[in-house]
Amino acid sequence: MTPSLPRDAGGRVAPASRRLAVPIAACACLLASAPAPRAVAAECASGDARFHKGFTLGGWSRDDYDDPRLDAQIAELARAGVEWVALTPRWMQQRTNSTELAPHPERSPSDASVVRAIRAVRRHGMRVFLKPQVDVVADGWRGEIAFASEADWAAWFRSYARFALHYARLARDEGVDLLSVGVELDATRHRERDWRELIASLRPVFPRSLVYAANWGRERDVAWWDALDYAGVDAYFPLASAPDPSLDALRAAWLPHLRELRAWAGRICKQVIFTELGYRSVRGASARPWEWEQAGPPAHDEQARLYRAALDVFWEERWLGGLYWWQWRTAPPHDAAADTDYTPQDKPAWSVLREFYAREAPCVPAPCR
Repeated sequence: MTPSLPRDAGGRVAPASRRLAVPIAACACLLASAPAPRAVAAECASGDARFHKGFTLGGWSRDDYDDPRLDAQIAELARAGVEWVALTPRWMQQRTNSTELAPHPERSPSDASVVRAIRAVRRHGMRVFLKPQVDVVADGWRGEIAFASEADWAAWFRSYARFALHYARLARDEGVDLLSVGVELDATRHRERDWRELIASLRPVFPRSLVYAANWGRERDVAWWDALDYAGVDAYFPLASAPDPSLDALRAAWLPHLRELRAWAGRICKQVIFTELGYRSVRGASARPWEWEQAGPPAHDEQARLYRAALDVFWEERWLGGLYWWQWRTAPPHDAAADTDYTPQDKPAWSVLREFYAREAPCVPAPCR
């Protein structure tokens, strides 16, 4: 993650107080760098959608999407079979009870750099999910944004609407396919009327699909899914608590969450997208996947098992419209063997993902028909 500001798996700003022979070898290198084979996808039935084989390319500073390595990293995602890339520009507010949002001079990617990233993704044949989000400069994170008075709520939603409409226009102008209206704003979810009015104001501006990215476990508390095209979940569900869990244990740990999510998806009659899912390559990451600051030794095999368990469990689930892994860096880790961050770059988890993403994306039926 960005060295300028520590944050957790969901992009939350951490509080300050926590926060062989040569020809054969050459052949092998060429094979390793070759694009993953992609089958020609058959048409899905009318009303069905193609599963999103997604990955997130995070942008946490003004210069992230201006990095000269950006195009090469996007090309690597395309070679792996990724078909959708999530981009995460952000505005910031000073505290959780501040009513004004604005671009941060150092921590918000410039519009020009976001446009550059969108165009690079599309140039490599992938589609774009624009996921603008709010962060807090001082102590706290976006899920704690809340207010004591109706006047403050109204002021914040006015400011938030300016933020959302800004990126809706940018997304429309650049041919983005999916736009998030919000990310992990847990303490605002009860403001149903405000959210419905905001979503209605975005529809004439952005004519394509809209989603909200609910924090894991909070998705069932949102009463306004019907106003959106997809229901999103940032899916950092806790799994096995034992150290170094087996693949079977991780698959089994997913099953209670799977049953609850499947039932919930049926009730709301929406395709669900895991708008974020990821694991650090650190011992014990399965117990608290959202915990960005957990200390421990590198555990690349555990990260790979976590990737495989999630893909094994959810790949054939036809209520799930796709998933976006957290996260790919424009600047790869200098020492992948020692790296314990979320990125799978140069780690075994990347091979797992390439294995699955080489497959044809499943067709996901329209819900409740």
